[in-house]
Amino acid sequence: MKAEGWNIFVPPSLSSLDEDRLVADLFNGYNSLIRPVPNATSPPIEVAFSLALVLLINIDEKNQIMHTNVWPTMRWKDYQMRWDPRTYGSIETIRVPPDKVWLPDIVLFNNADGNYLVSFYSNVVVEHTGEMLWVPPAVYKSSCIIDVEYFPFDEQVCSLTFGSWTFKKEEVQISYHMGKRQVELNDYSFSGIWDVMEVPGLLIEDRSKISYQIRIRRKTLFYTVILIMPTVLMAFLSKMILPPTSSTIPLMAKYLLMTFVMNMITIMVTVVIINVYFRGPATHTMPNWHLPMLLIMRRPESTEQELRRAREAKRDRRSIRGVFNAIKHQGVKSIPSNGSGDVEVLDARRSQEGDPGLSNEATQAIEAIEYITRHLTRDNDYKRLPLVGPWEFFFLLQTFSNTLIKLL
Repeated sequence: MKAEGWNIFVPPSLSSLDEDRLVADLFNGYNSLIRPVPNATSPPIEVAFSLALVLLINIDEKNQIMHTNVWPTMRWKDYQMRWDPRTYGSIETIRVPPDKVWLPDIVLFNNADGNYLVSFYSNVVVEHTGEMLWVPPAVYKSSCIIDVEYFPFDEQVCSLTFGSWTFKKEEVQISYHMGKRQVELNDYSFSGIWDVMEVPGLLIEDRSKISYQIRIRRKTLFYTVILIMPTVLMAFLSKMILPPTSSTIPLMAKYLLMTFVMNMITIMVTVVIINVYFRGPATHTMPNWHLPMLLIMRRPESTEQELRRAREAKRDRRSIRGVFNAIKHQGVKSIPSNGSGDVEVLDARRSQEGDPGLSNEATQAIEAIEYITRHLTRDNDYKRLPLVGPWEFFFLLQTFSNTLIKLL
C-alpha cells in the first residue's frame, strides 16, 4: 500500500506584503546621512528627550565615577517617513534598524570611560505621521565629584549632560519629551546603598543640551551597624571601612584621629597628675630649689621644724640600733641614756674559758624588738607630718593658678 503525500500551500500574509511594499517605498531614494529637513532654511529639528533611570550600579568614590543603567528616549519628526495607512493595509507603525534612518547624534558629554554612545542599538519605531521614536538602553560611566566629608551621612549630586555632538543649536534643538522635566523612576530598581532623592532636568545653552541632576543620599543603617558602633569600641578598624578618596578627608576620619590624639593626651596628663598628687615625704623628697624657682616662695617654717624633728628621730633610731648591737656583741657595759645615771645591762660576754654568749632565742627576740621599733618610729613620723605637704601644696597651687587663668 502506497501512502500519498499532501502538498499544503500557505499564501503569504497580506500584512507582510504591504509592509514590504511600504518599506520599499519609504527607503526609495532615502539617505540616512542627511538631516531630514526640506531645505537649508527650514527650522531646526526638535528632538524631545527624556531619561529613565533603571539601576544605580555603583558610585566609585576614589575614581569619582557614577555607574548607571539608563534608558534615553528620543522622539523627532522625519518628513520622509510619512504614508497613508489606507494604502498599505492599515499599517500605522513599523520598526526599522537604526542604521537605515537618520539618528540625532546625542551623546553623554561627561562620560568617564570613553564610550559616549549607547550600549545597544535597538530598532527605531516609525509612525505614519513621520514621528520617530528611539529608546536605546545604555550603561554609562559618568564623571562626578564625590565629596565624602560627612561620610556616612553624605549626599552627592551627580549630573548627566546630553547634547548633540556635531549639530549646532540652529540645526538640532532639545526639548522635554511629553513635558517630563525629571528622570523617570518607574522602572528603577532600588539600590542597597543609595537613595535617590530627586532627579530634575534642565535645558542649557539655548536648548542645545539637557542636564539631569541626580541627587542621591547614602543609606546610613548599614554604616551605623558596621562602622559607627564598632568605631566607639575599636577606632582602629575605621581604616578598613572608610572609602578611599582623592579630594577630601571624611569627617569621620578627622573625628577618629582627634579622638585618638585626645586619648593619648588624657592618659599622659593623668599619669603626671597622679604622680604629682600622690607624692609625699615617704616616697619623694622635694628639692630645695623647687619651691623658690617654680613657685617663687619659701618653704614654710612648720616644714623646717618637721625636718629637724625627722633628723633627730633618725639619730635616735641609730642610737637604739647601737644599743642592740652592743647587747649582741659587747656584753655588759654602761650605756648613756636620756635620764640621769647609767643603765646596767646584763653582760652577754662570758669568759674566754668557755662562755657561749647569748642563745638563739635571745638573738631572735632582739631582732623582733628592732623591727617593732622601726615600724612604730615610721608611724609616728608619718603622723607628725602636716596635712598638706610640699608636694600637695604644690599641686593645689597649680590647680588654683589654672582655675584663675580660665576665669580671666
